[in-house]
Amino acid sequence: MRISLRIKLALVSLLLLLFPLLGMRLNTIIKNNLITSQEDTLSFTAQAVAAALASQADLFSREQFHALNRNNDLYLFQLFNAIRLDGQLADWHPEYDQAQFFGNQSSGDSEENSEPRNLGFRHLAGKQGKHLYAFFEVQDDHLVFRNRQSLRLDRSDHLQILIEGDGWRRRYLVSPHEPGWVNGFRMPDNPIKFPVIESGIQGVWRRTERGYVLEIRMPLALLGKRLSFTIVDVDDPEKRQITAQLGTAAAGSEEPGWLLGTSKAIEAILQSLDRPYARIRVVDGNQRVRAQVGSLRAYRERDISRGGMTALMMERVHRLLQPLYRFFTTSFSADITDQVSQPTALDLKGIAEALAGNSSLTRYRMEDDKVEVMAAITPLRDGKEVVGAVVVEQTTNSILALSNRLIEETLSLSLLAFVLGGGVLLVFAFRISARIRRLRNQAAASLTDDGRVRNIIPTGKAGDEIGDLGNTLHSMLEQLKLQVEHREKMADNLEHEMRTPLAGVAASLKNLAEELGETSVEIQQYLAWAGRDVLRLEELLTSIREATTLQESLQLEAQEVFDLGRAVSLWLEHGWQQTCPEIAFVYEPPRQSVAVKGDPLRLRQAMDKLVENAVSFHAPGTAITLCLQLSGTTVSLQVINLGSSIDPSLQRQIFNSMVSSRPEKDDLPHLGLGLYIVRTITQYHGGTVRVDNLQDGQHGVVFTMILPVVES
Repeated sequence: MRISLRIKLALVSLLLLLFPLLGMRLNTIIKNNLITSQEDTLSFTAQAVAAALASQADLFSREQFHALNRNNDLYLFQLFNAIRLDGQLADWHPEYDQAQFFGNQSSGDSEENSEPRNLGFRHLAGKQGKHLYAFFEVQDDHLVFRNRQSLRLDRSDHLQILIEGDGWRRRYLVSPHEPGWVNGFRMPDNPIKFPVIESGIQGVWRRTERGYVLEIRMPLALLGKRLSFTIVDVDDPEKRQITAQLGTAAAGSEEPGWLLGTSKAIEAILQSLDRPYARIRVVDGNQRVRAQVGSLRAYRERDISRGGMTALMMERVHRLLQPLYRFFTTSFSADITDQVSQPTALDLKGIAEALAGNSSLTRYRMEDDKVEVMAAITPLRDGKEVVGAVVVEQTTNSILALSNRLIEETLSLSLLAFVLGGGVLLVFAFRISARIRRLRNQAAASLTDDGRVRNIIPTGKAGDEIGDLGNTLHSMLEQLKLQVEHREKMADNLEHEMRTPLAGVAASLKNLAEELGETSVEIQQYLAWAGRDVLRLEELLTSIREATTLQESLQLEAQEVFDLGRAVSLWLEHGWQQTCPEIAFVYEPPRQSVAVKGDPLRLRQAMDKLVENAVSFHAPGTAITLCLQLSGTTVSLQVINLGSSIDPSLQRQIFNSMVSSRPEKDDLPHLGLGLYIVRTITQYHGGTVRVDNLQDGQHGVVFTMILPVVES
């Protein structure tokens, strides 16, 4: 089957183009499938967690998932930073940002002013180890401290702590008499008894520009199921009456709120259902996080298995092509900072739907919008009642890592394919170029400088365009060779065919002259002219015979070594100068003897033709120059005449037989065989001959015969 070069190049180019496109399309399909698979997996995980929690009897009752009140309940979360009781809040970061603000309300009035006073505070409570820590950043424009001599703890600015357990309730007050270290006091149930110092409740009170900061610590053993904090404000240091009070429980509520926090029981169940690189959270009806396990640690490249190429090669290729990958891959944060503390409330799109009984999938971004998190949210039911929601989260970094890895490998393989394809095309181009150069060299070697066919380009078996070109050149050269051979033999054939009738014409003219005798002078003159023309034709045929048989004659003649410089001098003195006495000849002999091997008679015949040509074309009154120069292993004999220049188109054809450029005719026969004889004799002696126009503003030609010399 024949396939053209254009089809081969088109196929290779199409493969190189389609490979990266197919890779990118495959990457998109795989990425979409991975996203769908991850969504399904997260949904199944969320449903499995919800089912596992719902199967635990009385779990939600024990963990206070029922009858929650957002305005009363107090949420505790795990603290991870070490808290120092110094009145400074720097060690509360990053939890400080989740502190809740209480304000714009008043629950007490002064006796002198019935208008409510502005009071507000920012509060955060958490647990660490065996203690509860809390801070209160209070806005208060008048600070009133407890009188050191007074037993009344509620006649100054103070903090009230209300704790309630199963059938019991305790009330503690923190009322400083000056800024600095403070302790809590347990208030007696009987008003007639005195408060007792509670050494477990400790803290620091620090004055600020807008009020004060109070940091406290108390053992978890003192806590029950309910807890509330109340900031009490006293503005008049004389009357010391309560101006306003503001607490974590709703205004007017006599009951402290539920003490909520992360559930160890729920977290233990979640630990058994933990998924790698995923975070599971459980929120209650108030969207408070009640349990959390797992991490959103980012997928790294080393977590993604490599395939198709060795790890070492891929690492080297990856490092080398990293700048290229950045243009095509999706960047993401590889290092995700997990929150050291869970938020008090989780406000994600889909939480409200889950609390209404519907499952959903949502996405959000974190880490300065560099990381996308996918979350599956499903209702958490206790019987038929929805008591919370399960949130299973996982970053899409795993998909991005796999997608980026596929893109990188596609780019690497595409680049490798381009390199290999480019190498194949380069080799293919070199092969085509080599074939074309070989064909060019064969074509150049097939012709001599004078246009003769030396050899014929061999036919090739290739079925492409270059093979067709070679076969076409082969046919052209065959036809050209046949035509050249036919043209060279034509003169011999003409000479052979014309001699017989020419001999008959000559004999008839002779017989006619004898028969007529001297009867008519005019007829005798006509017969003389016809006789001279017959002689001219015979000379012409003799020249043709001489040219056509020259090759065979040269093979039979002997060669000898002689001094070419002295021979030319003798030929000039006794031959050309005697034949053409009216023409000036200038001879420039070599400085030393020049020995050549050949037939002196044939070389003189060649020189006769060159001198005859120079005499025919030289400008009247100008000299003909003969110059013999030795150059290394060759000697050049130049015949220079001033006159008309030769047409450049005839420079390579002038030495062929039957080629003549004489513009004027004379009585001598000229068939363009003289220079053909020169070339034939020169080539037989191992030399070359050429013709050039004179340069430097001179008009004329120079024929140069170059012959090899022999050592003396």
